[in-house]
Amino acid sequence: MSKTYKKILPMVDDIKVVDQFGWLPLSVIEPDRKSKQKWKNAYLDDGIKEKRRSDTSEYLPGLGFSEFHAGVTENILSYWSMDESVVVDPFAGRATRAYVSSKLNRKYYGYEITPKTVNRVEEHLNEHNVEATIYCDDGCRMKQTPDNFADLVMTCPPYHQLEKYESVDGQLSDLKTYEEFLDMIELCGKNINRVLKPGGFCVWVCGDWREGGKFRSFHSDSIDLFEKAGLITHDIIIMKNKSPFAAMQIGKVAAKRYTSKIHEYVLVFRKEGELEVNTDKIVKKTSDKFWG
Repeated sequence: MSKTYKKILPMVDDIKVVDQFGWLPLSVIEPDRKSKQKWKNAYLDDGIKEKRRSDTSEYLPGLGFSEFHAGVTENILSYWSMDESVVVDPFAGRATRAYVSSKLNRKYYGYEITPKTVNRVEEHLNEHNVEATIYCDDGCRMKQTPDNFADLVMTCPPYHQLEKYESVDGQLSDLKTYEEFLDMIELCGKNINRVLKPGGFCVWVCGDWREGGKFRSFHSDSIDLFEKAGLITHDIIIMKNKSPFAAMQIGKVAAKRYTSKIHEYVLVFRKEGELEVNTDKIVKKTSDKFWG
């Protein structure tokens, strides 16, 4: 007979964890690139070439924009949300999380401040019959979202000026100082706490970087600011990234006795209170094993 535990979200006691959620919940994880083929339509591929970084960037200037891993999205949703959960994304970006959320029967509401990106994303989602709401608005304030609305907040925030986006009012990559950037992240944390239902989760995927010769420990700054905003730190996961660009920087970082970063953090927070869920709802296996 299998042992039972008190559960935050429903799960089936006599089915293996990996079979229910598609991954083993370990503290160090590595996305499987094979999942990109399964979710190939999740990625925005309209032929438009964009520069990810300014030409003066310390780190690989001129690269195209990064895109969030669809397999990671699937595993976040399978573990920290349920069928028909309401998902809010303050920094929706380029369609990946919206696409996967919809295909897994979550109700997705995303914010993207750049009008051109919103238009491209909506065209892509419509092409693939994806139901998702994208607000062309400020994700730090989330004015379109009422209090106690979301079961899960899931996002990957911008990294200040590491990636330069189109200049519009409220664009975080336009902020001149890291301190100004953190002020907006703190505001975002307060509004995440506001829009989450009591007991709801926030999954915040972020990394650290160097900027102007200074090391930015953004993951620890995020924890400090979110706890200040009233959220509870629930877990920290290290996510390994197989980036071919890391090796290209070895000579440069070695000269300064730095290390080339090949990981990000999956920070998990909760809002105080008890999450109201249907305990009779059966957890479905939503993915193959992408992490582990």
